[in-house]
Amino acid sequence: MSRWAVLILITLAHALGALAVLSVAPLSPFLLEALHLSRAQVGLLLPAVYLGGVLMSLPAGWLTDRLGVRAALSAGQALIGVLVLTATLASELVALLVCLVVAGFGFSMLNPSTGKAVVEWFPPRRRGLAMGIKQTGLTLGGLAGALALPPVALAAGWRAALATGGVLALLSSAVTFIVYRSPAIGTAAAPTAWPRLGELRVFLRRPGVIVVFVSGLALSVAQSSVLAHLALYARETFALSPVAAGQVLALAQAGGTGSRLAWGAISDRFFGGRRRPGVVVNALVGSSAYALLALGDRLPIAGLVPLAVVAGVGAFGWVGLYFALVAEIGGARYAGLLTGVAVAFAWSGVLVGPPIFGLVVDRTGSYAWPWLGLAVIGLAVAATLPRPAPLVQRDAAYASAPQLEEEPGR
Repeated sequence: MSRWAVLILITLAHALGALAVLSVAPLSPFLLEALHLSRAQVGLLLPAVYLGGVLMSLPAGWLTDRLGVRAALSAGQALIGVLVLTATLASELVALLVCLVVAGFGFSMLNPSTGKAVVEWFPPRRRGLAMGIKQTGLTLGGLAGALALPPVALAAGWRAALATGGVLALLSSAVTFIVYRSPAIGTAAAPTAWPRLGELRVFLRRPGVIVVFVSGLALSVAQSSVLAHLALYARETFALSPVAAGQVLALAQAGGTGSRLAWGAISDRFFGGRRRPGVVVNALVGSSAYALLALGDRLPIAGLVPLAVVAGVGAFGWVGLYFALVAEIGGARYAGLLTGVAVAFAWSGVLVGPPIFGLVVDRTGSYAWPWLGLAVIGLAVAATLPRPAPLVQRDAAYASAPQLEEEPGR
């Protein structure tokens, strides 16, 4: 296989897995009415997925390094598909949440396995773009789900819409298992080269690495809150239909998709492979957009369209750069393991962001305060992430030993 064929395959796998497991976001207006949920309860749906992801993220990274990309990625998609299909049988919130938590176990396999595939197949100077393209799988899957699933739910009910995502994940699992192959240099790795969990101490005792992980957590609070509540915000603030509200969420996903592609190329070509500058700019863009969303119905309805796109740029655009940086800190040997740790930090933000956002809306009767809170989070990340000393040392081969230095500003 060529590296670009591999990139297409893993991006599609990421997209279909994400479409299935995150389908509760565009379907939230339907679930709110069908299951008689409060906004705070709607805010539990995405965290349920990510709770499973956090619980499984470190084992998922370790299993990816042990089992390889093909087995880990196809198994994760299969688990997502089975549990999303099972969730269609739920008649109450608790049962639905349990299914989503277990589906999150499979979701946790997607980032480490696809990230490891990029590190194995692409040279350092092309990894930023490749990782950005790969990470568009998440936003492309979300975009497709936001556009396609609400009409299905209107026509056939939310269960049929959810089942559509589950079937697509199972089909993608089968394709991945049949088609994916590792590069020749990766097939002969000896068991002694496998990383041990105890080796994480080398990374976790570095304050700069911890700052990177905590920044991912903070930015994930904002990203997940946008994903979980933007459709409801658009529906309740501007009296849009459920389908139109889903389209607003799709616009945000489109902005995130474009920015992931753009920032990957920019970091490779203009920043000398440095990832942090792009993450900082994304945080500032997101902060500005959230502050404007806090204006609520004082915004002209025509302004909601471009603002949704900009909010998506800020909320979703940082992820490819973030995981490229984490993978490069670990190098080829530790990419899966370090990505697993990064996923645990980042997805922990999802556990608190959407529920707190929804709770604040329920308590205050306004979306203004939670949007302003997200704006403050973006500013805090932009102020702190550039401060740590260099984290990644570049060399021609990206040696498999832990990478603990980088050029200034990385």
